[in-house]
Amino acid sequence: MFRFDFKDKSLIPPIFGTDNADYLEQLCPVLERENIYPLGVVRLRDAAFCEERGIVHLSLSAEHTDLLENEDYRRLRHRFGMNGDVIRSGLAAFPTYMSVEHGRKVLLFDKTDGGDRMLDEFLSGLAERFFDGKRKPESLRFYEVAPLNAACRAKIGDGQTVSSDMVRYGICVACCDMAPTLRNFNRLRKLQRQPMPLTGEQERIVSSLVARPDNVRFPNVEMRVRIPAKRKGQGMNI
Repeated sequence: MFRFDFKDKSLIPPIFGTDNADYLEQLCPVLERENIYPLGVVRLRDAAFCEERGIVHLSLSAEHTDLLENEDYRRLRHRFGMNGDVIRSGLAAFPTYMSVEHGRKVLLFDKTDGGDRMLDEFLSGLAERFFDGKRKPESLRFYEVAPLNAACRAKIGDGQTVSSDMVRYGICVACCDMAPTLRNFNRLRKLQRQPMPLTGEQERIVSSLVARPDNVRFPNVEMRVRIPAKRKGQGMNI
C-alpha cells in the first residue's frame, strides 16, 4: 500500500468503477514527471494486523521491524496474506524484491535461485573481510521493494545496482551494524541462506572475541609508524 501526496489533484488519473487494470501505466508517468515518491509504504498484512490490534498506522509501533518483535504478529502474520512462496513460484501479480542499501550504493536482487546466489555471494564477501580493517559502510539496510513501474520490473535480473530512489518504494526489514563485534559478525552470517565456512583467520578472531563482552570491537587496524634513522635511506618500523 502506497501513499502519494499531489499538490495538484487534477494530475491524479481517474479511477473508474469498472476496469482499472492499466491504472499503474497511467500513474507512473505522472509520478516520474512530477518527481513524486511515496511518503508511506505499508504491507497490507501489516495494515490488517494494526487495524485489528488498534495500532496507529504509520506510527513507530506500526513499522515492520517493530512488528517483527511482536509475538502475535510473528504467529499470525500469514493469516493476513500469501507467503513468500507465491513470489518465488512466479504467481504473484505484484512481486517484491530484496534491496540492500550499502553505503551510497543500492543493490537489487530478485527472489529466484539466481538472485539468492548473488545476494549470498555479496554477503559472503562482506563477511570475509569483516575484521580486516578496510573501509566499509557503518551499516547495511535491507528492504522489501515493490517497484511500481512494470517496465522496471521487467528489466530486473538476478541482481543489479539501482538508483537510491528505489528504497523509497520499500519497507525496511532488517538492519545490520557493521562495527567489528562478534554479535554483528554472527548477525551478518545469519542473513546468508548458506553461510560459508569460517576461514582459519576468522576462527582465530572469533575465538578471541567469544570470551569477551559482546560489544567489544576487534582491534583490526594495525598502526605502522616509520621513524627515520640518522643515516639517509634507513628507517625502522615499530
